[in-house]
Amino acid sequence: MTMHTPRTAGSSLLQEFGLGLRSLRAALLVGMILIVSSGTRADNLDDYLALATGSFDTSAQAASDARFDLVIWHTTEIWSNLGEDNSRWTYTEIYQEDSELPFSQRINRYSLGEDGGITSNSYEVPDAQSLMGAWQNENPLEELNPGDLGDPRACSINLARTGSYRFEGGTVGHNCPNSFQGASYLVARTVVTEQGMQNWDRGFASSGEQVWGQVAEPYRFKRQGENSCTKPVLMLVHGEIFDRAAFGGYIGALAESGLYPANQGYYLALSPAIDKFEGEPPEGRGVVLARFPCLEAARNMWNSPEYEEIKALRQDASEFEVMVFEEMPIPDYVNW
Repeated sequence: MTMHTPRTAGSSLLQEFGLGLRSLRAALLVGMILIVSSGTRADNLDDYLALATGSFDTSAQAASDARFDLVIWHTTEIWSNLGEDNSRWTYTEIYQEDSELPFSQRINRYSLGEDGGITSNSYEVPDAQSLMGAWQNENPLEELNPGDLGDPRACSINLARTGSYRFEGGTVGHNCPNSFQGASYLVARTVVTEQGMQNWDRGFASSGEQVWGQVAEPYRFKRQGENSCTKPVLMLVHGEIFDRAAFGGYIGALAESGLYPANQGYYLALSPAIDKFEGEPPEGRGVVLARFPCLEAARNMWNSPEYEEIKALRQDASEFEVMVFEEMPIPDYVNW
């Protein structure tokens, strides 16, 4: 089941708006260093498990994209009394919509490396049928201990902190054997944040051809109870730029503010256009198309006090129309 990477303010936007690429990269790099260094090595396991445990589902994604099933994921920590310095354990059950039986049960061990990285190894669950629903128990799997487990599965997941509340990782190379539907190896990618999880598992033949798994993007899980924001919208910003130099200050301030990531928004398209099919747009035309998980998220960004201050930087340098549209579901015949 991991990741469509949100597009950021890149060179095409900078070319259109006249902002120096080097200065923006420097500002973003400083911000990233501050974020990544905010967690210490000792914090990493605590912070990761706080984000990765709980109940999650893909209901928002399934409602807007027919290619994705509704999947429910329950993960709880187990064996917290072992006293191991650098390892923690979890138990996971994964269900499909309306299914009473999990299609996957697993035990994972998380080990902390000297560099602060986390390695996850997965184990088969002994007598799995008798343990179904154990994620709901106060002390799940207390009748077992690590000595009851066999060897870990052949491949592991390596995770790294990439933000204050963000971890990313996956398998390495072709080292994860898999024979499902004619595959030779498995490639897994995962991202865990405050907003939920993105999981992308794909099987590949020895030739490198993908033979199973989603092609376009990962499964996106949101923590249950936080799914009111489930109807994605598109925000179209369209207008004219009169003073590119002044407008550059606005673009830099917006990039540094973190307002888009904070509201789970990201750019889908930015001017300049790569082709022109009809009409003669003026030289100062600027266009941005952004996606937000729901109308409320877009409003939170646009109406925030932080954005009001940033918006003032472009008031005399540009004139825009801003409209928000409901995103249409992706039809099931689309396969890219």
